Amino acid sequence: MNRIKVRLAALLAALVLGVSAAQSEIVIAQGIDVPGFDPHGHHTTAVEAVLVNIFDYLIFRDADGNLEPALATAWEPIAEDAWRFTLREGVTWHDGEPFTADDVKFTLERVATDSGLQPYDSYRQIREVEVLGPHELVIHTHGADPLLVNRISRLSSGIAPQHYVEDVGWEAFATAPIGTGPYRFVEWRRDDRIVLEAFDDHWRGRPAFDRVVHRTIPEDSTRIAELISGGVHIGTNVPPQDRDRVVASGAAEVVLQPTTRIMMLIFNTHEEALTGDPRIREAIELAIDNRLLVDAVMDGLGVPTRARVSPGIGGSPLELWDDYTYDPERAIELIREAGYEPGDITIKVEGPAGRYPLDSELAEVIALMLNEIGVNTEIEVLEWSAYQSRIWNADNITHFVLMGLANSMFDNWFSMRAIQCEGAYRNRVHWCNERFDELMAAAETEVDLERRTEMLTEATYIVLEERPWSTLFQSQVLVGIADGVQWQPRQDELLWMFAAEPTD
Repeated sequence: MNRIKVRLAALLAALVLGVSAAQSEIVIAQGIDVPGFDPHGHHTTAVEAVLVNIFDYLIFRDADGNLEPALATAWEPIAEDAWRFTLREGVTWHDGEPFTADDVKFTLERVATDSGLQPYDSYRQIREVEVLGPHELVIHTHGADPLLVNRISRLSSGIAPQHYVEDVGWEAFATAPIGTGPYRFVEWRRDDRIVLEAFDDHWRGRPAFDRVVHRTIPEDSTRIAELISGGVHIGTNVPPQDRDRVVASGAAEVVLQPTTRIMMLIFNTHEEALTGDPRIREAIELAIDNRLLVDAVMDGLGVPTRARVSPGIGGSPLELWDDYTYDPERAIELIREAGYEPGDITIKVEGPAGRYPLDSELAEVIALMLNEIGVNTEIEVLEWSAYQSRIWNADNITHFVLMGLANSMFDNWFSMRAIQCEGAYRNRVHWCNERFDELMAAAETEVDLERRTEMLTEATYIVLEERPWSTLFQSQVLVGIADGVQWQPRQDELLWMFAAEPTD
């Protein structure tokens, strides 16, 4: 009888919780799902946008990009290659266990030493985490590191629980995680939805919404229909042509969200590839009218740029931002100089569908622009997970791929680190420049900001000249926010739901 009473009490509590959740539930829709919940098992902003609600960082950025304390309450450099951190006391994991400096050591040393992890390049400068006490530690780096604070406040910076991971293993953790964040994991229906519930004991306080549901809706039209009908409260990547429709519905507003994301073409420069000829890469760049892409395809939402730079990104030569080159006649001449006549060559245009605003449309218009200079094109557009799997593997880029790369480190070194000779893109881009690598290595440890900017500017111009990639525009996106929800979109594109509140 007692066991029956206990079970009835538990059932009643669950029903009450379900009613409460339904009364303050916020539903978010974006185009892709997560691959899992390992905070270091990805390198995609849209994935981090979900995970940031489960895992806390040591240092966090607010919606305006300003650094603020999170799991760390204070930090200071104590040597050229060492920073001391004081950790927040009284923080608990979702299972009730206490958060300590050992968790930080476990997390950061993992991502700084395991070269198989996608974010490894951004953390490998960390040499060791020295634990001084339960809430005090020192991060030692390989030489001076002017970017340490940026590293631990960016994409994939979530701190993981040592005790739980050691108990269940990383594979199991990736499907049933716990963190210290404002929401705890409840359910994941792959390619459909992720359900999170408010963590009552979060150190910031209880979030306003009891329940957060992240829905995966790749199709723009479906996402917009759900936003208008009330099935979704926040919809990402609203197509510009649907802005007026959403506003006219009276169900939601559309908010402009500036980003650090640069839409770009990443080339295969291998000598055996057609795009291994620098004249062909330059011809492709000159055939593309960046301003027309922004105005005609993106409805004016974007700023043309000649490099992966934008305001707010440290060490950027901003004379290359809000500028572009377009010269189709010279493009035709370059193709002839490479030994081809109009109609002789075919370029494969590869792009994703549903990851970025109007991404498949961008691929189609770029193909048309190449057709205008006598280049035949073959277009292949894939759903994001298939596309990412394709381009992440070596030697799978035929000529070029369309990508949008953000900058969660807010620094120009981070913009270019993947195309170093031994960088993450080495087996995709096949580009190596020794002078570029020298500049990047020097800039990574240079604490003189003026000298560092000079190094990164020279490196940027090397990329501009040799074109392992060609940039198109800095992306500005639209976010739909339903009436009854108060929330400010962030420049880093994170869907940080602790800041969301109901207005009803």
